Amino acid sequence: MNVHIRNTLARRVVVSFALTAGGLLTSACGGDSLTQSTPQPPRGIVVLDGFIQPGYTFLGDTGTTTTRLPLGPATEFDAGGFTLERDTALAVSSRGAGDLLYVTNVATSANRRLQLPARSNPGRARLFRGSNGQSLIAAALRDSSAIALVSTAGAGAPTITRIANAGVCPTDMFQYDNATWVVDANSNCRVNYAVQGDVRLIRIPSGGTARDTVPLTGVRGSSAAAIVKGDVAYISAGGDASFASFPYTLVTSGAIAKVDLRNRRVQLTRAMPAGTYGAGVKAGLDGFLYVSLYENLSSFNSRIIKLRGDDLATVANGATPWLDLKNAAGAEVRCGSGIADQLGRLHCIANGTGSVTSVIVFSPTYVETRRVTAGQGGVDLGLR
Repeated sequence: MNVHIRNTLARRVVVSFALTAGGLLTSACGGDSLTQSTPQPPRGIVVLDGFIQPGYTFLGDTGTTTTRLPLGPATEFDAGGFTLERDTALAVSSRGAGDLLYVTNVATSANRRLQLPARSNPGRARLFRGSNGQSLIAAALRDSSAIALVSTAGAGAPTITRIANAGVCPTDMFQYDNATWVVDANSNCRVNYAVQGDVRLIRIPSGGTARDTVPLTGVRGSSAAAIVKGDVAYISAGGDASFASFPYTLVTSGAIAKVDLRNRRVQLTRAMPAGTYGAGVKAGLDGFLYVSLYENLSSFNSRIIKLRGDDLATVANGATPWLDLKNAAGAEVRCGSGIADQLGRLHCIANGTGSVTSVIVFSPTYVETRRVTAGQGGVDLGLR
């Protein structure tokens, strides 16, 4: 691996995993099931191209037709992932790329670019419910120890309020039981993202100043994120590593904690396989969790692990903990940002020569059935 590639990978690992827990498309707080009674194919696929040509690439469940929506020049965009809630896609750029929020209607391709507080270093955004049913966008401000609540009316400038004292480095947030819950990565995000301790979940009641903290022992990393399903939150972090020189040094692999929100306690914690880095978790539409990570910090082979939501047990189809993915000829396929649809088909992305991105779809038996070119510099994928 040459020096340029190593440096590019190091930057991408530090920035992308700091922005999202790899992918970290998160599900909204809501019902007890991620599936419908009659499984349906997705209405569409959304790919976020995070570098070279920043923007979204939209494609259908069949065919090769794609539609592209540019978001901005590479100099002002460094998102490592996005949040897709209903037909709204939310992405942010860090302090180095302008502290920007991108709000996109994926059904109409309408996009707004909003300015967040200067040098606040936003790490994630998602939809919130405001008072009187007003829609808000919440953004985690990593360098400000705060959550920004953004409201917009028409084409006017946004109104921004803050929830202060929201941890050392807030990287995600969600609403549950009349409170805002903040995922605190507990890392030095202002300087170098160095891990300071275990990730914490902080509960901030609406209209009050009290703080309740749930420590997540063994969950460490500046990429902490949440998936919420009913009364349960899955909090993940990608691990702790040093990228100061090559070969890179892994301190701790990623982990996932299952938290009982009603009783504010950790039910169980699952460490990722030894030697791996990352824990980008997605809630599959088939009811399982899909974790994207690197096999190691030398080859950076992308892998996907499938877990049961109840006990975080691995669901494997081979001798390794990650899914054994094959093309039609039986050769191994490696891809990241994986998520399954309601039919049990795994969707993922892979960047090839020139960082040209492909969406790859596997059958429920994990044989490649579809491959479509979808933009350049892909970093995340979501299903509508």
